[in-house]
Amino acid sequence: MKFVRTSLVWAVLVGWLPLAAEAAFSNYNSLLVGDLAAGVGGAGVALVGDASSMAFYNPATMAQTHGSAFSAAVGVYKKIDTVYGQNEEPTKAPLRVNQGFFRSLPASTGNVLTLGSYHLGLSIVVPDYDNFKGDVSTTLENTSSLSYVDESLWVGGAVASDIDEVSSWGVSLYYTARNFQRTVSDKSVDANQNTQQFSQEKTLTQNTLVAQLGYYRQVTDALGAGVVLRMPAYRVAARGSLFQTYTDVTTNPPNYQSTSNNFQDLQANAVIPGKLGFGLAYQWPSFLLSTEIDIYPGVSYFDFLDEAWAARVEHRTTTNFMIGGEYEWNEWFKIRSGFFTNFSSHPDPDPGVLAIQEDKVDMLGFSASFLLIAGNKIGYTFGGYYVGGRGRSLQRVNQQPQILVKTQHVFTMLVGTSFFF
Repeated sequence: MKFVRTSLVWAVLVGWLPLAAEAAFSNYNSLLVGDLAAGVGGAGVALVGDASSMAFYNPATMAQTHGSAFSAAVGVYKKIDTVYGQNEEPTKAPLRVNQGFFRSLPASTGNVLTLGSYHLGLSIVVPDYDNFKGDVSTTLENTSSLSYVDESLWVGGAVASDIDEVSSWGVSLYYTARNFQRTVSDKSVDANQNTQQFSQEKTLTQNTLVAQLGYYRQVTDALGAGVVLRMPAYRVAARGSLFQTYTDVTTNPPNYQSTSNNFQDLQANAVIPGKLGFGLAYQWPSFLLSTEIDIYPGVSYFDFLDEAWAARVEHRTTTNFMIGGEYEWNEWFKIRSGFFTNFSSHPDPDPGVLAIQEDKVDMLGFSASFLLIAGNKIGYTFGGYYVGGRGRSLQRVNQQPQILVKTQHVFTMLVGTSFFF
């Protein structure tokens, strides 16, 4: 019976893999979720004990929790530093970390409640956030500007239970909300004061249901293994709008031409990245090592259902790696650190395609934090993480598509708290 139940879980995971092939965002590891998990580079699939991230990374690990728990992690300082069109040195971004606008961003909150043989969890996470506002190119005759916000919120619950003495299963279900807004402006004025101006405003709001199935096994007393499958999103609602205008004004001879399109309440696609993740965690007497590999299948889709005004979004199969550790200095002080990849799922932008395309920026990141424990019941986490890289972006510059260098750095100061009772 033990073999049959374990085999059944694996069969379900493998059988659902072809359906987990929808992706929505370009970089999947820009925000780390959790208190402990964020400290070890986001390697959370086989971690036990982080109530703020277990339902998100692998709900099956909740069944390994003794008693009940609550934890939260908040990015009290988040600075996104994005530069277009400049091959600047990576060392310059940290010098600007205290300049410009930065914001507080609640990353994750969760709790685990034990009721008999079942473990119930409530989870609130912000797994995606990106924004930019400024010029992408400026010359004496042309100014091209870009403004965008892309953010999402996931709220859900989870349930987990033991399969046998060494393995467990878990399911989580999230209701998600995504908000995307982008404005593009490209104005050119030549020496004769002839003017060309293009502007575009696009908005998307999406709501979906996302289910995850997880499995955890305590292979030995020290080694734990986990696997999680994020299933395709079920579209609840998705709407968008598109406003686009182009004007051409000449002075000799005087002439004015203008075209515009304005579409409200467009039906949109709603996609959430599918994922198959594998993780291992090994616990020595005073040291924890956690690793994870995530696989995101490729997909291609239109953001609007009306393909006449939709943008085609291309994603490649993408694999990310995370590894991190926690060292217990003594009974009240622990140190955490991790390394992770944040590769883009988009291909290189094609300048032959006039439509705006997604950016391709491959990133690397690292995390570091420490934990103070009071009375063996309360923990306080202080630290942060950094992720950054350089890639290519297709923008409209001087009324034609142009490939620009894009450099992005994200600095986050993270605080967290956890309670066990």
